[in-house]
Amino acid sequence: MQLLIENTLTAQTDMKELVNQTYQIGRAKDCDIVLASRFVSQHQAQIAFNRKGFTVQLCGASAIYVNDIELRQDERLPLAGGDRIRIGEYVLSVVSESKEAESGSRNLDLAKKFVELETRVHDQLLERLDLRKADLSSTRSDEHMRLVHKHLTVLLNEIPFNLEPEAEDYVIRETLKMELMDRITFQDTKRRSSANSSGEDWSSEHDQEADRIKASLAAELKLSADPSDIKENVQKLEKHFDDAIQHHWLGMSGGLKRYLLKRRIRKDIHDIIFGLGPLQDLLNSPSITEIMVVSRNQIYVEKNGRIEESGRAFVSDEVSFSIIERIVSPLGRRIDKAQPLVDARLSDGSRVNAIIPPLALKGPCITIRKFSRDPFTIDDLLEKGSLNRRAAAFLKGCVRGKKNIIISGGTGSGKTTLLNVLSSFIEPQDRIVTIEDSAELQLSQRHVVQLETKPPNIEGSGAFTIRDLVRNSLRMRPDRIIVGECRGGEALDMLQAMNTGHSGSMTTAHANSPEDMMLRLETMVLTAMNMPVSAIRSQIGSALDVVVQASRIGHARRVTQITEVVGMDEEQGEIILEDIFVYRADPAKPAEGELVYTGYVPLFMSDLVDRGHVTLQEIF
Repeated sequence: MQLLIENTLTAQTDMKELVNQTYQIGRAKDCDIVLASRFVSQHQAQIAFNRKGFTVQLCGASAIYVNDIELRQDERLPLAGGDRIRIGEYVLSVVSESKEAESGSRNLDLAKKFVELETRVHDQLLERLDLRKADLSSTRSDEHMRLVHKHLTVLLNEIPFNLEPEAEDYVIRETLKMELMDRITFQDTKRRSSANSSGEDWSSEHDQEADRIKASLAAELKLSADPSDIKENVQKLEKHFDDAIQHHWLGMSGGLKRYLLKRRIRKDIHDIIFGLGPLQDLLNSPSITEIMVVSRNQIYVEKNGRIEESGRAFVSDEVSFSIIERIVSPLGRRIDKAQPLVDARLSDGSRVNAIIPPLALKGPCITIRKFSRDPFTIDDLLEKGSLNRRAAAFLKGCVRGKKNIIISGGTGSGKTTLLNVLSSFIEPQDRIVTIEDSAELQLSQRHVVQLETKPPNIEGSGAFTIRDLVRNSLRMRPDRIIVGECRGGEALDMLQAMNTGHSGSMTTAHANSPEDMMLRLETMVLTAMNMPVSAIRSQIGSALDVVVQASRIGHARRVTQITEVVGMDEEQGEIILEDIFVYRADPAKPAEGELVYTGYVPLFMSDLVDRGHVTLQEIF
């Protein structure tokens, strides 16, 4: 069993193999897993192994959340693949050890042997061209591509592969599966176009034979050519490909198998030099939602809520760093020893965080939250059980009724997805201004102004922060302001905007509960201005209407609370919160609980009903 350890503030990750009977977790240096944070006790928790598997136990004073459910003192909970332990700003994810993962451990070994072969080919190619990696990636002209592929083709005919037959067979199967995935996700045309520009021959006898096999596999798996069926096609391919390929395996010639192996190497080397290296195929896979590069030879992915090793690797740290530069340079951002971490986005909107030495001890570290090709809708959330129809109707009414909403939750709890869905309810005539560090909101309305922060230049000037953009947005005549995430002083400007006629604004922030969210807001406002706490609470109470709490429970993302911010109790000096909907978990299966109505009627309900945004029958 393994633990993926992520610092959600710095995005730095590490992997810990659990092979001993017990592991102490805490801030103290004598702990087996040291979490350097003031929010973590000296000896915070213990992970222990018994005959049934690993369990986690709370030992310290600070809170621990297992799948967003707080662990009680001295309580032991069993750990399974995909479980997430949250301690302070750290998230410890249990890497899946399902039967599928166990059977895939041999495949990981075979994949790593293939990476060793590709590394050898890549090194010899650089020697043959007498160029460094940085020079190779400096241009993507057709002439340059043809030069690279010309030398690569000669090299592949000369170099001895020395790859064991089992590894060859594994790579060939995965290559056919990958190319079939390209076909059903409509990446095949792009790949062939790139190959044609590099001078590769796609009309050879082996290519025609491979195309016949893929066409036969597509027919057997009943894969359609309709773009709306991509999700269903991917599920069929991943579930039944191994069985379907058996019918064709014995009839495949040795020449075709060797040709497919060479073609795979050519394609991967092309991605290293002109694309995003081993990340390219992972980004093309619709079933992968997150990519986590711990080190050059440790790349993990999240699929269906579970974290597993991908079997991919970079050929060197230099290539890893080159890929990061290739991502951030077009955005006018930089990463170097003076600026060793950066937030960026890919051309498709996927969010990227990269961190390099000296901050990342194992080499360049990359985390990519993939951008969904098809934005989630409220029906998708209902189908997944993230919330129910009554809660969905209530939230829709709140958005239409221009109530100010903040979505609270932990890392990976689905805050941005929920913000996207709620934004879809905004009237098309409203002028919307979105403000983000890295643009990832997918709004369907036409009248949307998208703003993105800008980091300082190499001289340290020219930065524009979230707070700068929020202030500027007030001069842009917005009907709604949507801030991707509040993390600091911009919270004050956001609250002031909500209080000065920009009703219906929305944002997200990190917190474990609506009560914690109020405390976080106070802290964020204090970073912008030294104000009396009573004044801050008064601002929060009058500005916010609703807090939506999102949580990750096991492999599922759920809305666990919908709470009204009633206002400030002048006598007690506290913000009054009232729960409208609360998630009731099944103790045996926490992810299969239900979001239930508490009986509380929010103060603004009559306004929503009178204006026709909701009906009492929908909610109650």
